[in-house]
Amino acid sequence: MGGNYIRVGVIGGGIWGTYHLRSAKELEREGKVQLVAVATKTEETAHKQSKAFGVKSYTDYQEMVDKEDLDAVTVATPDHLHKEMTLYALERGKHVFVEKPLDLSTSGCRAMVDLAKKRGLLLQVDLHKRYDPYNIDIMRQVQAGKIGKPFYAYAYMENKIIVPSEWLKGWAAQSSPFWFIGVHKYDFVRWITGLEAESVIAHARKGKLSSLGIDTYDAVSAHILMESGMTCTIDVSWVLPNQFEAVVNQGLRIVGSEGFVELDSQDRGLRYCFSSDGAITPNFGAIFNDETVWGWETVRGYFVDAIKDFLSNVTYIKTGGNLHEIEGKYPSGEDGLRITQVAEAVHLSISEGRSVNVSDVI
Repeated sequence: MGGNYIRVGVIGGGIWGTYHLRSAKELEREGKVQLVAVATKTEETAHKQSKAFGVKSYTDYQEMVDKEDLDAVTVATPDHLHKEMTLYALERGKHVFVEKPLDLSTSGCRAMVDLAKKRGLLLQVDLHKRYDPYNIDIMRQVQAGKIGKPFYAYAYMENKIIVPSEWLKGWAAQSSPFWFIGVHKYDFVRWITGLEAESVIAHARKGKLSSLGIDTYDAVSAHILMESGMTCTIDVSWVLPNQFEAVVNQGLRIVGSEGFVELDSQDRGLRYCFSSDGAITPNFGAIFNDETVWGWETVRGYFVDAIKDFLSNVTYIKTGGNLHEIEGKYPSGEDGLRITQVAEAVHLSISEGRSVNVSDVI
């Protein structure tokens, strides 16, 4: 492996952390990345991932960051842990990739953004909807003025109840459907239109998950007033029956003075139905190739493209590229801050039953 490869450590070994590990490991073949280590919460997961990926493992992320000679760190942990881990890595000179939301507070996001800027480091957020080819095409059409002046947008995203009740059971009560998936939809509308939010009024419902001992919202509806008078309504929930044929159901519509764009992301044209499993609609944008690398099928799709983009950006910087030259070409810490600011306003509106000015959330 040549001298220009970047050395990467992953914090988090769960479902999404595994995608971080797989993405980095696949890029090792190109001589640009060396997956060095993984830090997980438990010895069991650390041992499992160490064996699967042939890397060192830690149960203390600080020990990994301090002991290993890393260029970059990726963070795939519960939302409320992002801040401390990101700040720790940035303080020690590492480029950092963080799952959304960047943090659950605007002030926390600002601390990360300011530190990354001070240290001249890349801080990138996993807003992977920006990497979906369908979404990219919508953005280009809207930015080219094809729909004229945007009047209103409607976006929805719904997860099966398995997500909060089983996959995220240990920390779903510290999150909500807006924190977990609503931020994706707001970022998507913001990215497509180039408009920022001005005020929010939101409502939420509890009942289904609380009956299972998980004290969080089942569903959130947010009405957002954006610049130029455009409105955006976002409905999210994570209590769809587990019998639904896909993990996620989602869509978008934006109407303007000269036309509209509309995307149903649920039916992407692929469906299976087996007597053993029932109906299945794989709609998350992954393509599992026949090629086997490192003992598994290679993963392709927008959700891993976002991870690989970060690794490519770090490689670019290490080989002499300037961080400022790629500004605006990736979801930045500043993007993460703006999204958290709106999500905070949404939850404040729910708790206080009033409209909230986004600029008041600091």
